[in-house]
Amino acid sequence: MIKLSVKERREQFLFLLALFLLTVCLLGFGLFYDPSGSRKVVSKADLTDKLSQDAAFENVVEVQRATIDTAYKQISNFDPAVKAVFLENDIRYSIGAIKSNYDRKAFDPRYKSFLQISLLYNTLFFNRRELKGNISDMDNLKKSLEDCKLSTRQLKESIGSQNSR
Repeated sequence: MIKLSVKERREQFLFLLALFLLTVCLLGFGLFYDPSGSRKVVSKADLTDKLSQDAAFENVVEVQRATIDTAYKQISNFDPAVKAVFLENDIRYSIGAIKSNYDRKAFDPRYKSFLQISLLYNTLFFNRRELKGNISDMDNLKKSLEDCKLSTRQLKESIGSQNSR
C-alpha cells in the first residue's frame, strides 16, 4: 500500500468532493429542469373537477368491489361437471357488469382496470372449465389404460395356459 502525503490526500479529497458536487448538480439539473420554461398552473376549478372525478372513481370501485369478489368466488367454486346453465350465465353476467364500468368511461385510463379484471376473470373462467374437462378426460384415459392392462394380462394368461396343454 502506497502511503500518501498530507498534501496528496488533501488533493484527492478535494478532487472527490468536486466530482461529487458535479454529479449532484448534473442529476439535479436533469431531474428538475423544465425545458419549456413554463410552470404548470392549475386553476381551482380544474382541481375541483379532478378531485370530483377521483371521488367518483373511488365510489365506483367501492360499489364494484362486491361484484368483483362475488365473481371470483363464483369462478373458483364453478364445477363444469354440474350441468347448470344459470351458474355459467351468472358468471358471464358478473364479468359483463365489471366490463361495463370500463365501457361507460373508456376515455379515462383509470377505468381500464375494470377491463383488465374482466379479461382476467373471463380467462380464469374458461381455463377452469377446460382444466376440469381435461382432468375428466385424463381420468377416462387412465380407466381405459387400466382396462387395457387387465385385458392384456388376461390374454397372456389364456395364451400361457393354452401353450402349457
